[in-house]
Amino acid sequence: MKIRYIFCLLFTLTVFNTRACDICGCANSGAYFGLLPQSNKSLIGVRYQRLNFVTHPDSKVLRTEENFNVAELYARFFPIKRVQVMAFLPYRTDQQVTSADVKKQNGFGDATVLANYNVLNTLMDKENSGAFTHTLLVGGGIKLPTGKFKFDENNPLQVANANFQLGTGSTDFILNAFYTLNKGDWGLATNVSRKFNTTNSQDYKFGNQLFGTVDLYKSFRIGKVSLTPSVGFYAENAEHGTQHGEVLDLTGGRLLNGTAGVTLFTDRFTLGVNAQKPITQKSSSGHVVAKERILVQLGFLF
Repeated sequence: MKIRYIFCLLFTLTVFNTRACDICGCANSGAYFGLLPQSNKSLIGVRYQRLNFVTHPDSKVLRTEENFNVAELYARFFPIKRVQVMAFLPYRTDQQVTSADVKKQNGFGDATVLANYNVLNTLMDKENSGAFTHTLLVGGGIKLPTGKFKFDENNPLQVANANFQLGTGSTDFILNAFYTLNKGDWGLATNVSRKFNTTNSQDYKFGNQLFGTVDLYKSFRIGKVSLTPSVGFYAENAEHGTQHGEVLDLTGGRLLNGTAGVTLFTDRFTLGVNAQKPITQKSSSGHVVAKERILVQLGFLF
């Protein structure tokens, strides 16, 4: 079974004050989609992501733990030949724990719609496929401000943190490219995504972001089921954010994760589990530490 690895991204963290890291587990993060079957079938599914972060880990007073739990409904459609459209709607349950108290929030996050054009597909473009097959998709999309973004820095009952919000409050734009190389049961998948953020109504702008992935996978056929383990890397870089036109020095950062997972495919559904572990990172001038995270997803083909 030929597979296309689709990925826009996910990730990272938040800091103790409003000048928080733009690589985060909040609504500014991207989305990681795992392995999806390369076919013209439409798909609808659900997935669950859990992310954990620690801010000021060596301080007993400033230490903050943040847990992000995201349940997401996603779908994929092919309205016309070579065009793939995907849509995502997350529901978030987040928690911030400090030495003084625990703050929680839940609700819908920012919805995302992506469209990609299949500019290269040797399975479709050639009558006789060779030893290697190639797939290249190029496109982009938009992230809508459907999640709540509102905080008061002077209200002790709220989280005075731009990252600890259900949404970003801004309409943001995404460019992406996906390339997959297959030979037999082996495959190599790469992705590059660029996210351009705009300024929201509270005059806050998250830094623009660049994401990239490289994954190696192999499929094993067991009767009518295909089992596909994968290993790889995920990298992310975020620029500084701005507030009221002022550059926030303690925002932005970079991250490199190792990834590993396994996905089960049939003609009717797909089930996958993926884990990520940080290899190297520097977020918010080193004040934020990203921990391991996990993704579980289930999709139905029709």
